[in-house]
Amino acid sequence: MEITVLDIQILKTLHKEVKEVSKLIQEITSPYKALQQATKWLDQQEACQLLNISKRTLQTYRSKGILGATLINRKTYFRLADVELLMQGEQL
Repeated sequence: MEITVLDIQILKTLHKEVKEVSKLIQEITSPYKALQQATKWLDQQEACQLLNISKRTLQTYRSKGILGATLINRKTYFRLADVELLMQGEQL
């Protein structure tokens, strides 16, 4: 068993830096929280499961403009309301 001893100053500095990083993460993600709460979003897998289609078919729907999508941090999301309209057979 190995025991490591840290100086209290090092520990306090580390704690302060972790708090700063946490605060930065909150600041960066805060603009997206309102968007996320206002609209229910589905990722590709969830949209495919609801529509009972493959990822390739979902991509075709996007390409043809049948289903709109939003890219956030290189990940594709779909509005639940749009997917439900498509499930009902209505044109978006």
